Amino acid sequence: MITMEEAAKSVGLSDRQLRRRIEVCRPLLAPYIRRGDKNRLLLDHGAVEVLRAVEDRRAMGATLEESMAYVADSIKGEQGSELEPTSGQTRGQDSPWLLVIAAKDETIEALKAENAHLRSEIERLMPLALPAPRRGLRSLFRRSRATAAA
Repeated sequence: MITMEEAAKSVGLSDRQLRRRIEVCRPLLAPYIRRGDKNRLLLDHGAVEVLRAVEDRRAMGATLEESMAYVADSIKGEQGSELEPTSGQTRGQDSPWLLVIAAKDETIEALKAENAHLRSEIERLMPLALPAPRRGLRSLFRRSRATAAA
């Protein structure tokens, strides 16, 4: 459970905007909201994902009510409603959750590629960063004894 301030930062809203979104989306967010000490609102990570989905729809030009209705329909569709197809499409559009998962997968693949590139660069540059191996003083004395004995 996270606080309102943490949720506002993760969604990208001010505290006041987040409170307004929660009031509008209260029926949708009810299972994800709890009260903490001093009667503070605590949000589950599911609530943050719902709020992000609503904000993503709003960024596409939908009103807050339309966004909330769309996300509510997509959540009902993901819970196994037999009336809607489960092919990943809801009313001809991608589910916001599928878009989030696809973006996450793309980010993971990009980070894996970057990680592999950086590891190869480390392997390439490591010999340049390390000092040259030093010959110990013992090896110098051994040679001089060997040459003296011969």
